Amino acid sequence: MLSRSLLIFILFITSFSLAQSQSIDLVPKFDHRLTKYYKVDSCRVYENVNNGNQTVQFLRKLYIFNSEGLVSQEVEFGQNEYDGHTIIKYDYDSYHNITRKQILRPQREPIIYDYTNIGNKWVRMTVQYPIFKEYNIQTSDMGLVLGILVSSQAAVMDPITGEYTGKEAFMQTEEYEFRYNRFNKIAKVNYFYMNKEIHNIVYEYSNSGYGLPLNKSFFKYGEKVPEYTTTYTYDPTGFLHMETTKESATNFTSTLEYEYVYAWDSPILQQKPPTKKRQDFWIGRKKQPY
Repeated sequence: MLSRSLLIFILFITSFSLAQSQSIDLVPKFDHRLTKYYKVDSCRVYENVNNGNQTVQFLRKLYIFNSEGLVSQEVEFGQNEYDGHTIIKYDYDSYHNITRKQILRPQREPIIYDYTNIGNKWVRMTVQYPIFKEYNIQTSDMGLVLGILVSSQAAVMDPITGEYTGKEAFMQTEEYEFRYNRFNKIAKVNYFYMNKEIHNIVYEYSNSGYGLPLNKSFFKYGEKVPEYTTTYTYDPTGFLHMETTKESATNFTSTLEYEYVYAWDSPILQQKPPTKKRQDFWIGRKKQPY
């Protein structure tokens, strides 16, 4: 039979793993103003795998957009045919703030995040399963998220010896710290667990500072070389086209390719008026003299 101390240790490790897997990413992949203007219906994400002879594509994810250009659903496809699909649903308020996020998995309890917004500010979030967590959001006057304090049930350690006391308490376990560049874009995210800094994420943008990020580098705390770097490339319209992640230690590279589907009346599908026979200029445009 496992001792109480070992059970608490397992709980601590499990909570830490959950904290890592459920990390918060506030940097969007899509500019909802663009997706709304061009009436994007959905986006398929393919993983490109090279077996040494050829590159094969596997469908890994599907984004579905609503009329406001916001992601209403994500469908994550399993690595194998027998793996079930995970569906993530989003609800929004009139300010385009998320009010609820539901992660639905086959034969498992749903994970539901409830968001609390005051006006245009995100102030709180809770999740009930697999463990109850409470997120308190610290924002600036402009509504920029400066920090997130996460509280959950955790094992209590002796502050002097660092040993487990055999007790549990609802306490602050995680912290996210967000730093911005002069264009109010997230430039760095610092993540803490049990008051210890665990990792940093650094984003790089174009020289103008506008638009979505060009690079994302993940650093373990204290390391100078990133564990991995993700490079984003965009098509001429401004949509994310390719996402390439390279691990520094192994040079292993994985690539995701984004393919968009537009509504029938999307501006991106509009074409030039057809020309008549022997007519090499548009209707309405004066023919240039020779």
